[in-house]
Amino acid sequence: MRLRDTHLVVSLLIVLMLPACRVRAQEEPAKPLTLEEAVSLARSHNRELKQAGLEIHKQKEAFSEAKTQLYPRFETYVLASELLTPLDFTIKSGTFGTFPATGPIPAKDSIIHTPARPVALASVTATQPLTQLRRIDLSIKEQKLGVDLRQQSYFEREQELVDEVRRAYYAMLQSQSELESQRALLAYLEELQQLTGRRLQQEAVLKADSLRVAAQHSKALYQLTVIEDALADQKEALNRLLGRELQTKFTVEMVPSSLPEESSLQEARKSAIELRPEIKAETIKKEQATLETKIEKTRYIPDISIQANYLTTPNISFLPQNVGAVGLLLTWQPWDWGQKRHNIAQKVDAEKQAQLSVDNVREQVLQEVDSAYRRLREARELLTAAQAERDAEAEKLRNEMDDYSHQAIVLSDLLQQQSSVASAEDQYRQGLLAFWRARADFERAMGEE
Repeated sequence: MRLRDTHLVVSLLIVLMLPACRVRAQEEPAKPLTLEEAVSLARSHNRELKQAGLEIHKQKEAFSEAKTQLYPRFETYVLASELLTPLDFTIKSGTFGTFPATGPIPAKDSIIHTPARPVALASVTATQPLTQLRRIDLSIKEQKLGVDLRQQSYFEREQELVDEVRRAYYAMLQSQSELESQRALLAYLEELQQLTGRRLQQEAVLKADSLRVAAQHSKALYQLTVIEDALADQKEALNRLLGRELQTKFTVEMVPSSLPEESSLQEARKSAIELRPEIKAETIKKEQATLETKIEKTRYIPDISIQANYLTTPNISFLPQNVGAVGLLLTWQPWDWGQKRHNIAQKVDAEKQAQLSVDNVREQVLQEVDSAYRRLREARELLTAAQAERDAEAEKLRNEMDDYSHQAIVLSDLLQQQSSVASAEDQYRQGLLAFWRARADFERAMGEE
């Protein structure tokens, strides 16, 4: 009986301790996540970026496959079959000539008989290109440029991902700022509600005023819930970009408000030209167009290869059992009615188009940098003005709150000032949003990694 009571006590203690353990697990603070850590995680674990990396590997395999064209090509042909009917060859008398000493050869008709039995025909050919080596070498270089182009596509996708991570991170910074402001507003409304409640008991305010403050408090609670839910959505979106569990808890940290390149537009333009993968990609495409022109010109040269053949025909009478030969194989089309010339003209036009694309993309990148630089400067000044206005209105509200507590002003004046603070806060939030967006656009325009 005592043992059973002991078990009951232990079970009761475990049950009582479980909620406390759960509370501790729930109250575990979220780990801070810096912007640099977020970018690093995205590069390492983002699934779409890994898919782009596999495209590079595929292109490298194509490059390796192109290099195999330099070596001899071996082709084998084997035919094994069963003769359904015998093979009979008749050699007429004198087929090989008639000579005074021997007479006709053969002297009489000869029949060579191969019975119906399994036969085989095997052939092995080895071909080593010679004059084609120049064209093959150019094709290998073109495949190498294909690898470089895939690499630039990967860098472009990586920069897009970094831009997405930055925007998501900046959006969370804004939401956290809104959350802090909303909590401060709730604290103010709770204090105002308590003060109005005491003055209502003293019959110094109307009940309608007390209800109005309570309504504003309820509305503020609703807005707090909306902001918290929006922040939760943003956390899940950022976790997906980072390639980790959606429910991973974390907080974001404030980043420096200025960038080194903001002080000089020329430095920003120089950085963009060096880092933007679009310019490098177009340059590679131009080099590919040049190689294609050279490859087309090599088609004027005849294709000459060294070829070795070996043929065997076991179990077939009359035919030689083994035949081997080594020689040169020439393939050429001397008259093509101007086909090669027209193809070369097309390749030359493609080169000119590629050069125009390089110039166009370069100017477009510089235009994006200039525009983003100006928008960021404007957004910073707007945010500074909005912050000054918000601080001024907040200070005025604190003063009027003190006056209201001393019954120097009526509630309607205080609520009017609260409306002005809310308007200034809204302007500040819009300015903050515009600033973070402009900063993200500027970083993307420069191609920062």
